[in-house]
Amino acid sequence: MTSNTSRAFAGRLPVDEAKLFEAAVEESNRTKSDLVRRAIQYYVSKNPDRLEVLYPDDSLERFTLELMD
Repeated sequence: MTSNTSRAFAGRLPVDEAKLFEAAVEESNRTKSDLVRRAIQYYVSKNPDRLEVLYPDDSLERFTLELMD
């Protein structure tokens, strides 16, 4: 079954990071899915790797990246 509003993704973490993640789930009283979703939303909004596709078409950051190419 698929949804028009969301898609499932799967991934793996190194054991030490997985333990930290599970501790964060317990501390936050959130579900694993919710914490992963929030982490991805944060990554997409901050775009630390400066991926061009994550910038809105009219953003200054995208314009700057295009100048640097």
